[in-house]
Amino acid sequence: MTPTDPGAVPDDPAASDGPDGPHTVLALATSAGPDGPLVTLTGDLDYETAPRLLESVAALDAPAGTTVTLDLSGVGFFDSGGINALLRARTSLRNRDADLTVRRLSPVVERIFRITGLDTVLTPGTSGDGEDPTGG
Repeated sequence: MTPTDPGAVPDDPAASDGPDGPHTVLALATSAGPDGPLVTLTGDLDYETAPRLLESVAALDAPAGTTVTLDLSGVGFFDSGGINALLRARTSLRNRDADLTVRRLSPVVERIFRITGLDTVLTPGTSGDGEDPTGG
């Protein structure tokens, strides 16, 4: 995945029908962040779309000391597959001596983080631009 301009708008996620009804695919837009790549997610982060996130994180230029930031403000659906993907992405980056942080959690993501305790593992970090990392 190659970085785009910081003001880039991701492709609109398309809806598709899955076994559980309409499903919004996951769109990812990468730009330069203050400490490394900033990846903005839009759509559903679940069992079906988790591989897309993992492939994107694996393809990032994230040398040792880099922090990859995921902006989760556009995530409309988040389940255990999304939780697993975030933890696996974090492990993958740590194996490269890089780190993962999240910012601007959508309400659904913030709720799941709080309920599952994921907010103690992936603590929302500052975005480097003065924004509230939870989006509130």
